Amino acid sequence: MKTLHYIFLIFLFLTVKSVSGQTYEPVDLAKKIFGNEKFKEIRKYSTGEYNGKPNGQNLQKGAQTKFRLLGQTDITAVVNMTIVDSAGNGFDTYLHFEKDTIWKLEAFRALAMTGMIEMGLKELEKMTSQQVDEIVAKSKDNDNDNAIFRSREDYYYELGNARLTLALDDTIVQHFLDNRLAFESLKDLAMLNLDSAIAGTKGRKSLFSEHKELYRKLFIRSVYLYEHKPAIVLDFFIGGMIDNTVGYFYTSDKSQLPKMTSRRYIMIREIGEGWYIYKTT
Repeated sequence: MKTLHYIFLIFLFLTVKSVSGQTYEPVDLAKKIFGNEKFKEIRKYSTGEYNGKPNGQNLQKGAQTKFRLLGQTDITAVVNMTIVDSAGNGFDTYLHFEKDTIWKLEAFRALAMTGMIEMGLKELEKMTSQQVDEIVAKSKDNDNDNAIFRSREDYYYELGNARLTLALDDTIVQHFLDNRLAFESLKDLAMLNLDSAIAGTKGRKSLFSEHKELYRKLFIRSVYLYEHKPAIVLDFFIGGMIDNTVGYFYTSDKSQLPKMTSRRYIMIREIGEGWYIYKTT
């Protein structure tokens, strides 16, 4: 009986120790912090600028969350949390984790400064066909350089570009997949124009800007040579405000991509075969 008593005490001690010393991987920790139940140990798993808010208690009632690990090293990790409210409206956020002895949430990020784009999109969406034609006609009569658009093609481009800029990451990925052949053709043409872009330049360089119609069909604003040493990285820029931007990367060498941080590239998600989407802040 005494032996059984000791075994029980040892088992109880190990169980308590295991619970008190519990650690989480980044995705599991994200689910704890943003779960329906209040996470009492949130302070223990917080660091840097993150002070415990926002968390699961700040989400709207009925909101659904989905988590995706975007990248992880020995000391950093980034988790995408998609939040969809009860009306079906969603947005993407990015949880940046750091590890000392345990994983801790260091920063909460999302694409910022989207208010003006959202307002512009609402105005474009509510325009009638007649209103579009009137704006086109007026822009030509007055030769107004500040005209929102000068043709129906311009209107549909601005509409599609705003929608893509504000879209969920899954939608941005699907846009690429639906138009993969066109993106690949655009990439091949960009590669053919690299010699003149690379010569005497460093860093970001616009490519074949004189052929905007080629990428406007994909709702892309510009194509840049982001980096060329030692590997080519192309930036298919969609849009955004100031430093808060979204786009696609292409490279044959993943190691040449910029690193994800809470201060610049807040997310980079792999699509496949050298293609990625990114967001900055």
